[in-house]
This record gives sequence, structure tokens and C-alpha cells, in this order.
Amino acid sequence: MAKKVAVVTGSAKGLGSAITLALAQEGFTVVVHYLKSRQDAELVLGQVTKKSPESILVSGDIRDERAVDKIFAEIFKKFSKVDLLVNNVGNFIYKRFSKTTIDEFKDIVESNVYSTFFCSRAVLPAMRKRKFGHIINIGTVGVDSLTVREKSTPYFMAKNALYFVTKAMAWEEAKNGIHINMISPASLETDIFKAGDFPMGRSASYGDVIKVLKFLISEKANYINGANIEVAGGFIPGLV
Repeated sequence: MAKKVAVVTGSAKGLGSAITLALAQEGFTVVVHYLKSRQDAELVLGQVTKKSPESILVSGDIRDERAVDKIFAEIFKKFSKVDLLVNNVGNFIYKRFSKTTIDEFKDIVESNVYSTFFCSRAVLPAMRKRKFGHIINIGTVGVDSLTVREKSTPYFMAKNALYFVTKAMAWEEAKNGIHINMISPASLETDIFKAGDFPMGRSASYGDVIKVLKFLISEKANYINGANIEVAGGFIPGLV
């Protein structure tokens, strides 16, 4: 039986690399994607291929539709399918809205929303033909409500949009056997919040997110579609 193929965007560092390594451990052939961090991506691929030797590296700016088309043409030529797409790319900004530049604003919207839209559109036709597929979008805590934050307004605006995109795609694609869900962790960074800011005494870990991802792509979660699962330990933005 052919291995399942997973694509994880932005998998050279951080959460993306952790998800990639975990999927390789689960038996997936993984496509490691990066934009600029080639050295980091090669290190991740080196670890991944110990468990999944057919895994490959791809590079491109997934904020650009033509770049996305090129990347996925390469992937489908190699594997003929994508079983799981993890839309992990999504830049963050911590800056007053009045100080945010046009280029910064554009980057937040395009890296969070456009990248997910383009990559999802690239895999959905093949998933429809097979009547199977999973798409996991990475959100953030509070994404299911209108959250206005003093220094991260564009980011929450983009993640709100991604929440609606997740819901809309799941509604349309459920009949095709495709599951589209969102995982929304609390801050994975330690430079903005301190451990005491979180109700459970710590921020979310990569492992917390990975456990939920594994559940969502399992048969146990077969009837979960269009869901947003917060991995936040009770944390609510704005109550800190």
C-alpha cells in the first residue's frame, strides 16, 4: 500500500518542522516546504528521510498563485496525490496599527489568507477525484470571534478571515469526502507573554498541537469537519 503524502507549508522551522517530523514518524511521505530558510529545511529533510526516505524538499513563495501552481505541479508529478495539506504559513506582527506599513499589512494578509487559499485550491481537484483528503489550517486562539488587539490587529483580522475560509471550504467539500479543519493554539512564543499569563501556567507547545492534528486526521474524527479546535488551555486574548 502506497504511503500517504503530506504537504506542510513553512516546514523549515518552528511548528511546521515539528509537524513534519511527527508525520514522518506516523509513516507519511512528507513534502518539506520553505521560502528562504534552505539550510534549516535541509536539516529537517535529513531527519525526515531517516523515517520516510521518499520525502522531498520544495521551495517557493506561496503568497503568489503562479509559484503555488509550480510547486504543486512538481509534487503531483512525483507522487500523483496529496492526502494531507497543513497550511502552516502565516506571518505574525506585533506593532501598533498606526505604525504598520502598507507592505507589512499586505504581507500579513497574503501570508495567512492567500497562501491557504492558493494551496488548498491546488490540492482540492485531486482530492475530489479520490473522494479523500484532509486540510488542516493553523489559526490562533480567539479566531472564532472578532478580536481587536492593540499591536496585532492585521494578524487577527487575517486569522478571522481564515476561520471563515475553513468553514466555507468544509461546507462545500464534505460531500466529496474531504475534511477541512482548523487548529488554533495560544501563543507558541515566549517573548510576548510569560508563563503566568496562561491559566494553565504555560503557553501551548508544539506537541499539544500535534496531538490534535493526529486526532483530526484519524478515523476517530471522521465526523468532525469545519471545526476550529483551540489548543489554548483556557487562555482568552484580551484578558491578560
